[in-house]
Amino acid sequence: MIIINVVIVAVLVTAVIAYLALRRQNDAVQYEVNRLTLRLTEMEMKMDAFHAINNIPGGGSAAADAQGLTAVSKEEKTANADLSEMDDKELFEHISRVIRDEELFRWPDFNRAAVKERFSLSAARIGGAFMRGGGMGLPEFVRNCRLDYACRLMVEQPELSFTEVGEASGYQRTTTFYHDFKARFGMPPAEYRAQQLKQDDATAIQSVQPQGGEPKEQQEITESEKND
Repeated sequence: MIIINVVIVAVLVTAVIAYLALRRQNDAVQYEVNRLTLRLTEMEMKMDAFHAINNIPGGGSAAADAQGLTAVSKEEKTANADLSEMDDKELFEHISRVIRDEELFRWPDFNRAAVKERFSLSAARIGGAFMRGGGMGLPEFVRNCRLDYACRLMVEQPELSFTEVGEASGYQRTTTFYHDFKARFGMPPAEYRAQQLKQDDATAIQSVQPQGGEPKEQQEITESEKND
């Protein structure tokens, strides 16, 4: 009897060890898949940003025909002409909208030189537009864009590590990401994500409750009692 019990325990222990090893292996595979997916997305973003900054029409798509290129060229000339007529506030709103919409801030090397190339403007004109029109410098604006994107990414994809979140948001160093995040929000990324996920869970629980405040089961019981 003792031998049988020992054999059973040994089998159970072996099964548990095998399960943990398999789970660890699956977690490692999932981590690698997430990392590779993030890398591919980051490479695509870098290519898109490169094309946008260097005014290469079409991005990664097939080359446009002659009429398409002519149309793009005319649009760019018109846009450049319009930029010269904008005041500081209008120029800031235009440049900031393009940076956000095209997610140029996710390019790690995105800086004032890149903005100069993208919009064919001088550094002084860009700096004046951001300071007088937006009340902040270009580096601060780009940093805020990256942090806003990181906040959204942490909640939408909680399986990502903070290193991956920082890299996807345009940060080259995780330490810089941590420093900027805590300086703006007053807490580390881990605490922020925990709070946001907790709030989302609470909101989800509230959303399944009826407007009257009573659980659905309780309402059904009450209606049944009334019918009786």
